[in-house]
Amino acid sequence: MKEKLKSLTPVFYTPMLIYFVLFVAISLIAIASATPLAWVQFPGRNFVFRQIAFFGVGLVATFCVLLFEMKWIRFLRWGIYLIFLSLLLLIFFIGESALIPNINGATRWILIPGIEFQFQPSEFMRIALILVIADVIQKHNEKVLHEKRTFQTDLWLIIKSLAVIAPPLALIYPQPDTGIAILILLTTAFMLITAGIKWTYIIVIGGVGIVIAYTLINLIINNPEILLDALDLSPHQLNRIYGWTDPFGTILNHGRQLAFGLQGMGTGGIFGHGFQSHASFFPEAHTDFIFAVIGMDFGLIGSVVVVSVCLLFNFSILNTAVLNRDHYNSHLCVGIFASLMTQQFWNISMTLGILPITGVTLPFISHGGSSVLSSMIMLGLVLRSYVEGLTIKRSTTIFREDVSFFEEKII
Repeated sequence: MKEKLKSLTPVFYTPMLIYFVLFVAISLIAIASATPLAWVQFPGRNFVFRQIAFFGVGLVATFCVLLFEMKWIRFLRWGIYLIFLSLLLLIFFIGESALIPNINGATRWILIPGIEFQFQPSEFMRIALILVIADVIQKHNEKVLHEKRTFQTDLWLIIKSLAVIAPPLALIYPQPDTGIAILILLTTAFMLITAGIKWTYIIVIGGVGIVIAYTLINLIINNPEILLDALDLSPHQLNRIYGWTDPFGTILNHGRQLAFGLQGMGTGGIFGHGFQSHASFFPEAHTDFIFAVIGMDFGLIGSVVVVSVCLLFNFSILNTAVLNRDHYNSHLCVGIFASLMTQQFWNISMTLGILPITGVTLPFISHGGSSVLSSMIMLGLVLRSYVEGLTIKRSTTIFREDVSFFEEKII
């Protein structure tokens, strides 16, 4: 055990830990500042204490992940996948009940009795999918060398990846959880791009996707009844689209959250209104709209600090992926980078009214047990990859030095 703990010492030399500490500080300050707004919905709850508890549990989970070598985590990938797929099936078949509460029109949580904790399986399904897709890509690339790739081989990789994500998506979308479904699709697309698929295919697929998205938005605005039948959209999902396209025109109902969030951030200026200003009220201030609280109370400076820490953290993950000589670990880090980056981008963009509101949290900062725990498990996987990558790099360096010394002796 001592040797295993000693092997983890490189973790303390990565800047990711510094960025994580900054995330924790930002999260606790922002949630404390959002508490007066959150109390309108949830009177008297100590959200800061709950977030500290979530981070505590998350640290334990991160440490446990670090203890496992990546080869064992890779070996368990399908077991992890099936566990969370089973939980999604449970939600799908049972539906709204005492075990599965309906919160804001969605049934995506499993209530853990006694501790007031709502567990969201879809958050962890994202991790399972990254583990599996990284393996699919690695095995595919081992069989099909880069110079032998064709349209057929790239198409086959896309089909295999879609086959992996299709069952979870079919269960997550009806909850409804459009946000996680979109994140899974974007993460998979990013992993496939970095796997070596030709850019022309991605451009064509992306172009088709943009056209479809534009068409859907126009249909939602002009002929919503068509999509209600075709895509089985719930009124809750349609209302969010209406609130997004015209927040101030629907400020008394669908657009209230976005309109007042924009109003709060818009009046925050450079330095903000100050801690716990509650200058503007909007729902879910401590969770989905935590970035709006930061912009309102701490202004442009607070917002820039959050975005900067996110970018630095993401760069560290991507750097770990690039420098890691174990290809599976590299694909895994790329998947985690894509998942967190797209989640950050979507949360901030929906707060600014650029993208529709989908209930996506801001990783490491928003209040929420499942969100914090899943983010910290991803952190543990990246740190484990960092340790193993550094070990391989050092071993290779020592081997090269030994070979050079041997060659010098012969000469």
